[in-house]
Amino acid sequence: MENIHKYPGHNRKPLFNMIPLDNWVPDELHILLRIWDRLWCLVLAELKEFNQFDDICRDEIVKEMNRIGVNFQFWQEKSNTWNHTLLMGDDKKKVLKNFNFKRILPSSRANAIRELWDHFH
Repeated sequence: MENIHKYPGHNRKPLFNMIPLDNWVPDELHILLRIWDRLWCLVLAELKEFNQFDDICRDEIVKEMNRIGVNFQFWQEKSNTWNHTLLMGDDKKKVLKNFNFKRILPSSRANAIRELWDHFH
């Protein structure tokens, strides 16, 4: 059994421990999609944390999504939680590349998030 701690970020043994970690090929598409999901959730969480996730903000997000050619909606569940359209790969790439965060965040914060997203892209 190899030492998993020699691989940065690993803290548990692999699911298939009979295959050495050096022989795994990452699925780049699914990694990209999952990281995008986390980045988007963090943007929404920041808006909620600062009480900016209101009707005006949600409307601005929908308008910005429409501007970049992405069909996107918010709706409120019976439990009073907000849900939104789940995006597929091409739409996620459009948002990653083109979403203007200045429509929903202060300029300095929008620039920082855009820089992070650009580096990821």
